[in-house]
Parts: sequence; structure tokens; C-alpha cells
Amino acid sequence: MMAQLPYRSDRVPVSSGQLGGWRGARVGTTVRLDGPCPACRHPTRVVASLTSTSLEGFEPATGLTVAFVCNCGKEHRGQPPEPPQGCGRSWSATVAVGDDGAASLAPVDDPQLVEAAEAFRAAQTGQLDRLRGAAEKWIAGITALLGVLGVAGISFGAEQVRKLGVPGRISLGTVVALAIVSGAVAIALAYRAAYGWPRQRSIADDTELLTWHADQQALPAAVAGRLRNAVRMAGVALTLLTVAAGLLWFLPESKPAAPLIKVSTAEEAIICGTLLNSRADGLMRVRRADDGTVETIPLAGVARMVTVAKC
Repeated sequence: MMAQLPYRSDRVPVSSGQLGGWRGARVGTTVRLDGPCPACRHPTRVVASLTSTSLEGFEPATGLTVAFVCNCGKEHRGQPPEPPQGCGRSWSATVAVGDDGAASLAPVDDPQLVEAAEAFRAAQTGQLDRLRGAAEKWIAGITALLGVLGVAGISFGAEQVRKLGVPGRISLGTVVALAIVSGAVAIALAYRAAYGWPRQRSIADDTELLTWHADQQALPAAVAGRLRNAVRMAGVALTLLTVAAGLLWFLPESKPAAPLIKVSTAEEAIICGTLLNSRADGLMRVRRADDGTVETIPLAGVARMVTVAKC
């Protein structure tokens, strides 16, 4: 007769006796529970999450009220095609996990806890789809944020950069490179959170099947982590861009190099090098480019003097 119990979406009260046949164990951040449905008495398995990826994570210290829905997989008259496949009855119980990881169930009478447990169960349903949808929306925000890199990059003119000394150019280049890398990582993480990563894996035996299932259960937490890290990396990129702008504004410009000149003397000697400060009137000093010696030349003996790009 129990097998012919018609489907009905209904909450049923449960007693300690009805929950006595239930057994469970903690597996990671979930508790896997097995026992007979209080209504149809068919074997039912429920996986209760101890964390919430879409909200704030938590782990129970003494017990957690969990909302159950029959998913016995048996046929019941009037059963809808959508999962969970069962008799439609739902109930609530307090799940206590011992130090050894074993779980036990007890009835719960507090209507507020029952309502909260049902809300938590509903929040867990489809949370991966909601997280991926949120990640898709964040992609546009992160892309817009990183677009500031391109707009601000226009202000980093080559002429301004060339005015900096070598240490300044190295510092500015390092910061800009880190900003670009951070921005690229942010975009990659956001897209991976939204759309995943194509992957082929073997499911050749039960061990590999269980491993795949465990990975699927951990996927919402992984997606949420990628989205958080994408937003953080975008913030890092913007911060580095601000630092780069500050370096460009406040680093001292390099001192202009002394001009190179080529001097032709009245004796038809040619001296090429760097013009130095003169120590006396009527004299000029030139550091030769070929051997580094300093030549002192009377101005009266200069036949011709021109600036050159190189000696």
C-alpha cells in the first residue's frame, strides 16, 4: 500500500521513532543521511550542506536543523517530472554530528527553525546557476573598471616617460606591468567563474564517479572563490595604476645630458667631446669622447664649433 501512496507536496510531522532508522556521516562540508521516508517508508538519501556559498559560511557546533524532502526515486501517482522524485512529503529534523563524524537525527518543534531550514534548503537549490549568473554580471563591471587602464594609459606619453631617469623608468614600467597582469588575471577569473573551463575527464569506475560527484558538490564554493578573487585582482590593478600615475607625476626628471660639440682649432685640430664648465674667462674645456681627457682651448684659437649627435 505504501508504494501506491499518491504524490502530495505536504509537510509531515515526524517522531523520534520515525527518525530512529536514519543514519549519516559527515563528508567534508556536508552530512550524508540515509533512512526511510516518514510517509512512504521508501529508502531516501539526503545530503545536508553545512555551509552556504551564496551567503555566509558556517558550521554547526551542536546541531543543525535541516529541511528534508523525500527523494526515494519510487513512482507515486501524480508525481511531477521534475526532481526530487519521491512522494512529495517534506519534514524537518535536527542533525547532530559527533566528534567521530557520525550523524544522528532528532525531531524539532521550533517553527522558526523549521522555516529557517526550509529557506536554507531553497537557497541551496540552483545556487551554482545563480553564482554563474552573478559572475556574468561582474564581467561587465570588471571590464569597465579595467577600461580605466586603457584610458589612463593615454596619459603615459612616451615623452613624459623618457624624461624620467633610468631608475624611475624601471619603477614605472614594473608597476604598469603588474597592473596589466593583475587586470588580465581578474578578467580570466571572472570568465572562468561565469563559464567554467572546458575539461575532459575519465569516468571509468565507481571511484572516478564518486570523485566527479565530490568535485561537483565543491563547485559552487570554487566559483564563488574565483569571483571574489577576480574582483580583488581588479582592485589591485586599479591601485597599481594609481601608483603608476603617482610615480609619473612625482619622480624627478633626469638631468639633461651635456651637449656634444666638435671644435675645429686654428691649428686645424679637431676635438670632439662634452662641453664642460669653464674655470677662466677666454677658455673652454672639452672632455674628449675618445679617451676621456679634458682639453682646455683658448676661445681665440677656435675656428669653428658645432653641436653634434655623436663624435
